[in-house]
Amino acid sequence: MYLLYNILLHISFILLLPYFLFKIIFIGKYREGISERFGFIPIGKVSSDKKRLWFHAVSVGETKAVMPLIKRLKAVMPDIDIIFSTTTSTGNEIARSYQFIDSVIYFPLDFSWAVKRVIDKIKPIAFIVVEKEVWPNILNILGRRNIPVIVVNGKVSNRSFKRYNLFRFFFKRVFKNISFFCAQRIKDYERITALGIEPERVSITGNVKFDMETSELTDDGKKSIMQALGIKTSDTVFIAGSTHRGEEEIILDAFDKLKREMQNLKLIIAPRHPERFKEVEDLIRAKGFSILKRSETLRSPLSALRSFDVILLDTMGELGMIYALASAAFVGGSFLSDVGGHNLLEPALYKKPVLFGPYIYTFSEGADILTKGGGGIMAKDRKGLEERLKQLFLHPDIAQEIGKAGYVILQANRGATEKSLAVITKMLDSR
Repeated sequence: MYLLYNILLHISFILLLPYFLFKIIFIGKYREGISERFGFIPIGKVSSDKKRLWFHAVSVGETKAVMPLIKRLKAVMPDIDIIFSTTTSTGNEIARSYQFIDSVIYFPLDFSWAVKRVIDKIKPIAFIVVEKEVWPNILNILGRRNIPVIVVNGKVSNRSFKRYNLFRFFFKRVFKNISFFCAQRIKDYERITALGIEPERVSITGNVKFDMETSELTDDGKKSIMQALGIKTSDTVFIAGSTHRGEEEIILDAFDKLKREMQNLKLIIAPRHPERFKEVEDLIRAKGFSILKRSETLRSPLSALRSFDVILLDTMGELGMIYALASAAFVGGSFLSDVGGHNLLEPALYKKPVLFGPYIYTFSEGADILTKGGGGIMAKDRKGLEERLKQLFLHPDIAQEIGKAGYVILQANRGATEKSLAVITKMLDSR
């Protein structure tokens, strides 16, 4: 079966090669890490003589979620180097910002020859993957070399479960290479065991996203950020984070309606993908709003003194901290059925009321817990978003209570990091 998989993989690559070449030539982000994706890792990235652990996360959300676990692991095993790979350029950039990560690379394409080259270079004592990345060749080669594969924060979505079941005859062999699966929920436990992983190799450890840490922000630090962004203490601040194409227009229209009644209302909007910064800037201007770009304030602090309606957060790695300024926050990807939302817990870390759209299947557990506990609010459409924001802005005491409820829920569900750490250290004791 692996032979057939590899034949189909190479045929698909050849057929799609013109498309990939177009992307590489004309879109900058696709050129990043291209050699690493084909297995050519610079010697300087793995030059240490220490034992190496290889962590992999797809993008920003998974990268940020697993960092508390890696930080704890480095504390108990300081003599191990952490090699961290991502699929996306944004995830790669975020990973490089953490000082306890020893080296950051791009994940190789699942060609056996590329995978072998990377494994030969890294020589990991274990491969730890976050959430749901299943690549047959890399798991097969790691398994053949007796290198443990551990899935942390593991989940099996409805769509993935159906796909794996359809090709069960193949994926059952692939999953045999997973040494241990740390499942988020009972549902994930049931699905992964149904797909062939023995129950003794699966444990329900919870969701590490509940263990995410806030950036330490004192009152003086908060005032400093507000001053840098030109935000006054009298301003009401609406933050829309991790937005996608199609959502900014909904948000700007709701903001426009609210702004007519609340002159001190400010909007901070943070697109999910950096390549869309210019597109969103143009949309904001087309809607008739005055704009302040975060990148401008970094180059010229005096730019924050001018009047503006909307701040475009056109930087990476600042959104989590910026949520501290919010009167209310909306988490993007949730108005789009093909995206399914993003991590709702970042605003809750700062005791802010969290709003989201109807499509939140990628983080359904967190949405359910927040909603039932009174810390999250779903808005079905633009009108719903506008109405719920208006209530929060007119009644800040209610907004504050909702924010506190979300924070209490978050604290009550912590613990997945320590459980996952126990699994990893036990697996590594014999290595």
